[in-house]
Amino acid sequence: MANVTDAFINALSGSDPQNLMEYITRQKIYDSRFWKEECFGLSVADVLEKAAHKLQCIGGLPTKFLALALKLLQVHPETELVIESFIQQEEFKYVRALGCFYVRMTGSPPDIYEALEPLYRDRRKLRVWSAASQEWSILHMDEYIHQLLDPKNNILGLALPRLPHRRALQEAGYLAEGPRPTALVDKLEAHGNDPIAYLKYKATIQKTAAAREAWENRQARLGLSTGNDEKSDNSEERDPKEKRKQHDSLVDKKERKKQKVYDSLFKKSSGQTKKTEKLENNNTSAEKTVEFSEEQWNAERAKLGLKPLKK
Repeated sequence: MANVTDAFINALSGSDPQNLMEYITRQKIYDSRFWKEECFGLSVADVLEKAAHKLQCIGGLPTKFLALALKLLQVHPETELVIESFIQQEEFKYVRALGCFYVRMTGSPPDIYEALEPLYRDRRKLRVWSAASQEWSILHMDEYIHQLLDPKNNILGLALPRLPHRRALQEAGYLAEGPRPTALVDKLEAHGNDPIAYLKYKATIQKTAAAREAWENRQARLGLSTGNDEKSDNSEERDPKEKRKQHDSLVDKKERKKQKVYDSLFKKSSGQTKKTEKLENNNTSAEKTVEFSEEQWNAERAKLGLKPLKK
């Protein structure tokens, strides 16, 4: 039957893996149309394909997400296979969410922490359907991982197996000492695991405000210079985004200067323009006065109907 767990798989804690999901939840999934039409006789590869093409949200009852999660419990693949095929791939976020849910349900506590903690750096959005309030909401992947690792043992309205605290596993020797790995670890490795070198890079090359302030405070505390004299503005050391930003600012400055000169040409009033033309005409006439003789002036005045100049 489609609802019966394969008899050849290993039991989980001496029980059917499907029993990890509550009885009422299982019955609602068994009665759903998606389970009856799409989830018959699926293998792990088929579940992976269905999750990549069908999943568009998580949560709710009875959603495709919970139906495929129940099918994984029925097939019960190895934890390493799910981690490699579902969690470590980065293209399909709902496939990753499904794999995390299965590992949280069936994995050992050390495997759960080691597989899920690196996903705190994933900030993609997940659509969540709440069956209780009948509303949609948005949940980021790192929030989803945090809820899976929460000892409250409840997510999406489902009760999860108990998960010991991380510190308890460290004291028992199941996990390495120290904080959980974060996205900062990769950035520190790129700078030789030297936090001072990474802080200097953030302050002098990327020039972020917080890093710049922390770097200046450190240099002032040690009585050193802030590093402005180290030619951090050289084109070889400058970040490409910073170089492009500086280039754009220079172009904008030149354009504003041109616009200012262009606008100044139209600030003169019409009276000032006429006055300038009048002065130019007077200067021209004055020059002509010097050039004309008395006879020429009398001839010009006669043309205008004026009396000749007095001698």
